[in-house]
Formats: sequence, C-alpha cells, structure tokens
Amino acid sequence: MSSPFMLLLLIAIIPLAIALRNTDRDKSFAGFKDSDTIKRDVAIIGGGSSGTHAAISLKDNGFTSIVVEKKKRLGGHTKTYVDPSSGTPVDYGVVIFHNEERVRSYFARFGIGLTQNISTLHSRTFDFKTGKAVSDNLFTPEQVAAALQKYSEIISQWPNLDRGLFLPKPIPADLTMSLGSFANKYGLEALIPMFSQLNPGLGDLLSVPMVENLRVGGLSLLRSLSVGFLTTETHANSQLYEKAEAELIADQSVLLGSEVILARRRDEGVKLIVATPDGKKLILAKRLLVTIPPHQSMTEGLDLSRREAAVFSKFINAGYFTSIVNNTGIPGNLSVFNGDPTMPFDVPQLPGIYSIQETLVQGLHTVYYGTPRSHTPYDDASVKGAIIRDILKLQSSNPQNFAQTEPSFVAYSSHAPFYLQASATDIAGGFYERLYALQGERSTYWTGASWRAQDSSSLWYFNEKIVLPQLTSGL
Repeated sequence: MSSPFMLLLLIAIIPLAIALRNTDRDKSFAGFKDSDTIKRDVAIIGGGSSGTHAAISLKDNGFTSIVVEKKKRLGGHTKTYVDPSSGTPVDYGVVIFHNEERVRSYFARFGIGLTQNISTLHSRTFDFKTGKAVSDNLFTPEQVAAALQKYSEIISQWPNLDRGLFLPKPIPADLTMSLGSFANKYGLEALIPMFSQLNPGLGDLLSVPMVENLRVGGLSLLRSLSVGFLTTETHANSQLYEKAEAELIADQSVLLGSEVILARRRDEGVKLIVATPDGKKLILAKRLLVTIPPHQSMTEGLDLSRREAAVFSKFINAGYFTSIVNNTGIPGNLSVFNGDPTMPFDVPQLPGIYSIQETLVQGLHTVYYGTPRSHTPYDDASVKGAIIRDILKLQSSNPQNFAQTEPSFVAYSSHAPFYLQASATDIAGGFYERLYALQGERSTYWTGASWRAQDSSSLWYFNEKIVLPQLTSGL
C-alpha cells in the first residue's frame, strides 16, 4: 500500500515532469536562422480541396498564409491521368462539381472553363461475386422522381445541414436512424440505388446514419441533380490545383513534400517545425488551419489536447480507392455497376468494387472500390488484387460479352482514411456539437471533409461562410 509520503511525492513529481517535457519541447523551437523561419498570418496543414481553397481565399482577402502539404502536389483527392498516346486526360478522383455560382466563380478566377457533365453512359449491372448479370431497372424513372420530391420535402426541415453538421436540439430520431430504416419509414426505397452511385466511399450504405448520408445527399445535391453537374472543359480537374499551386509557389506560400513534425499551439499563436526537402523550417503563425483528416495516423505532430484526442478517437472511417485499369475486356462504350441480388435493393456488399466506368480513352476504365466502416486499414496490394480478381471473374462468366484479357493498372490512388464519421450512438450523444466546439482552441481551426463532406462544393461553402470568418476575426 502506498504511503501518504509516496502519494505526495508523486503529486509533486508529475507536474515537474510535465514542465520539463514542455521545456524540452520549447528548446526544439529555438536556434532557427531567419532564412529558415517563415512568418505568416495563417499556417495551413494540408493542400487538398479545403486547404488550397482556404489559401487562395485568404490571399484574396489580404491575409498571408503558408500551406504545408505532404505530397509533392496540391489537389488531394483530385487526380488526373493523361494518356501518353493520345494526350487525353482522365479524371479518376473528383469527377464532377455542383452547378453553383460559388463553383463557377472559383474556376473563373483561374481562367478555367466549365461545362456540363453530360453522361453518355451505357451501363449494365453484374453481381461481382458471381459474375452474373443483374436486373438494371429495380425502379421506374417515375418512382425515382416521386421519391426525390418527397425526400426533398422531408430534409428541407433541416436546412442547416447544408451548411455543416449543425444538428437541431434535441436531435431528431430520423437523423440517427440508418438510411435503410429512413427509406423504409418514408417510402424512399427508389433512391437507394442512386445514393449508392452518387455517394461512394461512405461504407455500408444502408446501415450508415442519416446524418452521414446528408453530408453529401442534401439539398445542394438535389439542386444539381435537377440542373446538371459541372466539370472542366478539358475534363482535367487537376488543372484547378495546378494553377493554384503555381500562384502559391510564386508567392512563397506553399511547402510541398513537407510535413509538420512538431507543433506548439497557444492562444497567442502557433509554432510549427516542418520537415521540408530543403531541411527543417520554423513557421510562426497567428492562427493554424488544419484541413487533413484528424485521424490518429495523421496527427502525431500536432500536440493534440486530451479533449481533441478524445473527440477524434470516436471517428470511424471507411476506405475508398480509385484507379484506371487497362485491358479490362469490357467494351469501351460500356460501364459496369456492382449489384448484389442477395442484398436489399441490390446494394453491393463491401469490401468490393462500386463500378467500372468507361473513359474518353479507348481501352481504359476507371474502377472505384470501397470498404465497410471500420478501424481496420486495407492495404493497397489487397485492394488491387481484389479488383483484378473481380474483373477476371466478369470476363470468365461472360465470354460472349467481355474479351478474355490480362487487366493491368495504369493509375491507382488510395483515399483512405476517406470518410471519417460517427456512430448513431455518438451522434445522438452530441458528438458533432463537441467536434465543432473545438474551433478556435489554442489558435487552431479545422476544416475538410471530416468536418463537412466529401464534396468540394460543400467544402468551399464551409470555408467561406463558417470557418474563415471565425479564423480571420481579429487578425
């Protein structure tokens, strides 16, 4: 049994140990030359859709910033492959944008033309477990249209969810129930196949809470469904980030191939030590904007508080993987969707392929693969192996329709951890209220898909209307 003396000794030693650790950390920020020190209004961690947009927005409003991006390029999930033979670009990450003024003006700022994304899609559905064809028409167009109208009327009672995860109090049971139960309650089953195609990477679609579905499947999506989606005139969406990157490099406002290895965040400002290709740099900033997923694998150097760590530990993520495959054996004018007739509404079981879609390059197809919501990561080798096996299964089961070829990858990208989200129990318990309450603590603000949606249009709105006004207040 511990003596009172030992307890008092421990009480005295613990604060001393913490103080010594903090002193050692403070020493790490000393000794940097002026040439290796960067001073800015805002430091931004992550150069994906949110981080790039934030940097450009801050610049346009007279603030200085520096983007720290681990990859050697900006753009995050936006990926474009250029076929070496024809020079034709193929987007295999972000393909479409909402048809909104915000989107049009952002692209126009860089002189990039947009066009309506008109699909000439000729598609068929197959069960990828067996390779056999599945019915393509579970619901008539009239049933889908009626369900969309009813769905729009129902979700219009929660307009704030189109701005962010601002949930009403008390949280209605409709928002924490699964999409499958919600569709059954309101007779919206005709929407399930469409949601499966428009919101991939979410995980097990039917079991996911409505709050998580509404991140993407909200009123803004419905508006774009009625007027059509947008894409770049060149069908190369990475052009947006190439132009932004060139501008930020010219302003010395981006560090590519770089990573924060140590942070000290205080109310009076932040200090970051960044490992760059040119050695370590010290960033001194008044505010910090974190745009990367707050997943434990990506936040090691951020000096998380206990409160932040406790909130972030509740996140569940799903995996999402995109690729371009050559020699699929699938005709060039055909796209193939995965449907499981043993599942409600033929929703495909995960992990598995969502779809294999035609491109503008003969012989190339984009392939989209997803995993269930899980804390377990999926390695790239396993995903690639599963994709090839499923394509070969389609070929062997349908020799009259598909050529017997040897498929191979020409491009591949892992987007995991992709869709950080919460369980129904945690949502009902106030998870998103606690998450959003972290904004501004220790001069730190947060944005990105984990805080809003896997949708660029929604992220740009979230930046402009919610996060950046808070961040720049008082600067």
